[in-house]
Amino acid sequence: MDLKTGNIGKLYLHYLFPSLFSGLVMSIYSLVDMIVVGQYEGPAGTAALACIMPLWTLFCCLSVLFGNGGAVLFSAARGAGKNYDSNLAFTVSFILISSASALVWLAILFFDQPLLKLFGADDTLMPLALQYVRWLKWGIPLWPLGYYLGMFVRNDGSPSLVGIATVCGGVFNIFGDFFLTFTCDLGMEGAAIATVAGQAIAFVIQLAHFFTKKNTVSFVRITSFARQTREILSIGFSSFICSVGMGFLMVLFNNQIMRYLGGTQLAVYGVAGNLFTLVQTFSYGIGNAAQPIVAENLGARQWNRIRQTRRWGSITAAVIGLCATAFSLLFPGEILRLFMKPSPEVMAVAPPLLRQYFICFLFVPFNVFASYYLQAVKRARASLAVSFLRSFLISGLLVYLFPLCFGTGSIWLVMVSAECIAAVISAWLLNKKIT
Repeated sequence: MDLKTGNIGKLYLHYLFPSLFSGLVMSIYSLVDMIVVGQYEGPAGTAALACIMPLWTLFCCLSVLFGNGGAVLFSAARGAGKNYDSNLAFTVSFILISSASALVWLAILFFDQPLLKLFGADDTLMPLALQYVRWLKWGIPLWPLGYYLGMFVRNDGSPSLVGIATVCGGVFNIFGDFFLTFTCDLGMEGAAIATVAGQAIAFVIQLAHFFTKKNTVSFVRITSFARQTREILSIGFSSFICSVGMGFLMVLFNNQIMRYLGGTQLAVYGVAGNLFTLVQTFSYGIGNAAQPIVAENLGARQWNRIRQTRRWGSITAAVIGLCATAFSLLFPGEILRLFMKPSPEVMAVAPPLLRQYFICFLFVPFNVFASYYLQAVKRARASLAVSFLRSFLISGLLVYLFPLCFGTGSIWLVMVSAECIAAVISAWLLNKKIT
C-alpha cells in the first residue's frame, strides 16, 4: 500500500489494528501477571507488583526514545526517496538502544533491591518483589529491543507480523502464567518465568521479518553518528518523557499513598495504575498507526493527507477514551476482583476510589496521540511540551499539593485533573498549522 497515494482511511485502519496489538504487548505481561499474582497472593502480591511496574515503564522508555525517533526519520527519508538515510536512521538507533539496554540490564542485575525500595517496596513487600525480579532480570533486553524492532517492522510494511508476534507471546504468557503459578505452585516466580518466555517468543517472531523478501531495512556504514543521534533523540525525547513520566508518577503515587493511606490503598492503586498503563500503551497504537503515514507524507509535502490522518487519529482517541472510561466506571468491583482476591478492607474502599481515578481515561488517548502526531510532523518542542507538562510538571505538583490542600483522599483526583489540563494544551497545539 502506497502511503503517499492510497486512501487515508484504508491506510490508517491497515496500520491501526496491528498497532493496537503492539501497544497492548507493552502492558499485557504486567497486566496478566497482576491478575494471576493477585489471585495467588492476594492484596500483598498486587502491592508488590505495583512496586515492580516502574521497571516495565523503563523498558518502554528506552524503546520509544530510540525507536520513535529512528522510525520517524526512517519513514520520512523513505517518503523523500532517500534509502541510505532511512537505513542510517535504523543503524544508529539500533546501536543506541542496544547500548542503553545493556546499561539498564547491568543496573537491575546488581542494584535490584535499592531500585525496588525506591519504587515503594517496604520490608513486607520486598521478599515478594524479589521473587519476581529474580527471574525477570535475565530477560530484560528482550523488552526494549522487542518494542524497538516492532516499530521498524511496522514501518517497513509488515504491521500484521507485529500483531501476530504480540498475540503469540501474549497467549503463551497467559497460559504459562496460570500453569506455572497455580498448577506448578511457583507463585510469583512462575509468573515471572512465563513473562520472560512469552516476550522471547514475540521477539523471535518479529526478528523473522528481517530475513524475508519484504524486508528493506539493513545496516549501513555510518557517516554522521553524532548528527543522526541528535535528530533521533530530539524526535523521540517527547515520547520518552511521556513514558518516563508514567514511571515517575507510579513512584510518586506509591510513596505518597504509603505515606498517607497505607498498604490497603496501595493495593487498590496497583490495580488503577495497571489499568492506566493498559490504556496509555493501547493509546500508543493510535500514534503508531498514524506516525508512518504522517512522516512519509511530510517527506513528500502532502499537507492535506497529513490533516486527514490527524482527524482519523483524533476520532479514534475519542472513541477509545469513552469506551475505556465507561467500562471502568460501570464495573470497578468486577475489575478489582479480576486482579486479586480482595480482603474486606480493600473491597470497602476500592470502588469509589477507582471511579475517581478512572475518569482520567477520557483524556489519556488524545494526549498520547497528540504527542505522537507532533513528533511525526517534526514539531519536537511542542511534542516535548505536551509530554513534560502532562507527565511531570502538572501531575508531579498536584500529587503533592492535593493532599495538603484538599485532604489525603484527593490523591485519587490528581490524574483526572492533570490529564484534563494537558488535553486543553494538546488540542491547541494540534490545531496549529503544519506549514
